[in-house]
Amino acid sequence: MPVVNDKNLGRPLHVAVCMKMTPDATDLTIDPVKKTLDRSKVKNIINPPDENAFELALQLKDKFGAQVTVVTMGPPFFDVMLRETVARGADRGVLITDRAFAGADTYPTSLTLAAGVKRISREYGDVDLILFGEETTDASTGQVGPGVAGHLDTDQATYIHKLDYDPATGECKALRSIGGGHEVLRLPLPACVTCELGINTPRLASLNGKLRGIDTDLVVWSLADLTDIKDPTWVGLKGSPTIVGKVDISSGDERDCTPVDSPAAAVEQLFERKVVVGGA
Repeated sequence: MPVVNDKNLGRPLHVAVCMKMTPDATDLTIDPVKKTLDRSKVKNIINPPDENAFELALQLKDKFGAQVTVVTMGPPFFDVMLRETVARGADRGVLITDRAFAGADTYPTSLTLAAGVKRISREYGDVDLILFGEETTDASTGQVGPGVAGHLDTDQATYIHKLDYDPATGECKALRSIGGGHEVLRLPLPACVTCELGINTPRLASLNGKLRGIDTDLVVWSLADLTDIKDPTWVGLKGSPTIVGKVDISSGDERDCTPVDSPAAAVEQLFERKVVVGGA
């Protein structure tokens, strides 16, 4: 993946966006026996920060004529998300799906997505910028973007809330959130960038876009298609160094709450119960 300079290469910027569908956090159901998420009863949505990363890619396409490829690793029903991204303006959607990928934690997920980006570069031209949401709502680790950067050996910036691209230099300038302020990073491409939730307003698909999304032919790759993965034990559950040992479900009965109508009533109850506030 060479350093990009549009003036010398004479080609558009190629942006890949790694996206995922996650369970709607407002509508989760836990299997009472298995103690796992019951995905048959859960509504899946596009991971919200990924929506912002994708919108950033579309803005780069609007301004610079960038090529945009959306890639996801997941089950076949993730094709719904890819068709939606094509409807909004992506040039193609790539679905990496195989039962061998099931149970992957962030390490094999990063490895698999990096292998996918390498193949995208070979098939559709060098990928220059890889965008991610800051984290996913189902795990909230924020590790996949930096993990892909590590596997691809690229520069990276995390939790950015603004990104500018200069085609004359082939560099991006990222504004990154830190405690109490922000910092400015200059990134030679190729690079990986994770985007904060809410940095922009994702667009909606037009009617013509929706028709294009329905009719598009998605690119579908299995483990066998990712030749950069040399050992099948590196992916999925077998390649995951972390294991969930236990999940506890709160019954909701642990707290004894008494509603009150006013601050005065709350004070009266505190005195009645002899509750010490602010220490002895």
